[in-house]
Amino acid sequence: MKNKNISLAISSALTKVGFVLIIICCFVAPWLVSFYEQSYIIPYGIDSVYIPLLITLYCAAVPALILTIALDRLLTNIKKGNAFIKQNVTCLRVISYCCFAASLIFIYFGFIRHFALFIVVAAAFFGLILRVIKNVFEQAIEIREENDFTI
Repeated sequence: MKNKNISLAISSALTKVGFVLIIICCFVAPWLVSFYEQSYIIPYGIDSVYIPLLITLYCAAVPALILTIALDRLLTNIKKGNAFIKQNVTCLRVISYCCFAASLIFIYFGFIRHFALFIVVAAAFFGLILRVIKNVFEQAIEIREENDFTI
């Protein structure tokens, strides 16, 4: 029980840190993209990616923030001992949609830099895994509710 509480506390803290880091990255994104471009693009004479990369990062920040909020709600419910409730299914659904949204957003940048296609595939794969976990949770809730009504 102690290890479970420590794990949940660490996960919750890391989720909150991730949320703050996403917000910080939104403010320093122009500097980071400029640094990336000066270090890896300009020395090799490749076309500028400043605007497309900045657009991609700012668009991806929205689902990332929504994802961290949903993940925090999910962890809060689990801390309270409410693992198999419908609200957790909703949180998992939102998180999977955010993964799919990030995948779609990075398709745009994938046309410019092909390494972004790895992010597209990874985000879509995580979204798919989360959909499967969501379906397992839905089945568990149905079984639990069915057992609650059985005498």
